[in-house]
Amino acid sequence: MKTSVWGLLLLSVFLIGCEDTSNIIDPIGTSLSPQFEKITNFDYELIPLPPRSPLWSDSIFTISKVIDGDIGGRLIMEKYYIAANGDSISIFADLIIPEGTFQGTETISMTVDNEFAAIHFLPSMVFEDTLKLFQSFKGLDLSNYSNATLDFVFIDDEGNIELIKKNGIQVNVPQGFVRVQNAKILHFSRYGWVRKTENPIFCPTPVFY
Repeated sequence: MKTSVWGLLLLSVFLIGCEDTSNIIDPIGTSLSPQFEKITNFDYELIPLPPRSPLWSDSIFTISKVIDGDIGGRLIMEKYYIAANGDSISIFADLIIPEGTFQGTETISMTVDNEFAAIHFLPSMVFEDTLKLFQSFKGLDLSNYSNATLDFVFIDDEGNIELIKKNGIQVNVPQGFVRVQNAKILHFSRYGWVRKTENPIFCPTPVFY
């Protein structure tokens, strides 16, 4: 009799152990996933550039340079235009490409967006090491923005946002001035300034006034 009871118990344990667990939800993964998703999924708006005066309406601000990936190089852009209200809008970008970031030679270009405080980088490529970007705009209308909600981010072709590493940002609302220091660039597309409507970042980027 005892043998039969023990046999039934062992059979029960075996059947429970073989039960399908594919629908079991990992409690750790479930609790962490929404937090990590919030880092790149939040409401934002692009910071607009002041509209240009008629004399500057057709201007395109761009710079290109052939770079050998084994040697590296540097692109520096210093431009300005006159806005419709008569103010001068200054644009600066300094892209540092360390040696060994890609193979062969490429024509690297930086082009200022026509509507927003952003810069397009071409060609579309991924790098083996991080590029360094120092970038600023002066003369923007920041009167309706809070310093703490401004950030410099990656913006893909669909408008999705990706936060990037950087040493810090500087904001001066009265001067309409924003500057990012040593932004880490791992791939090319559009990078620019946004206002976040909520702040999901766990370690905020330093802001200097």
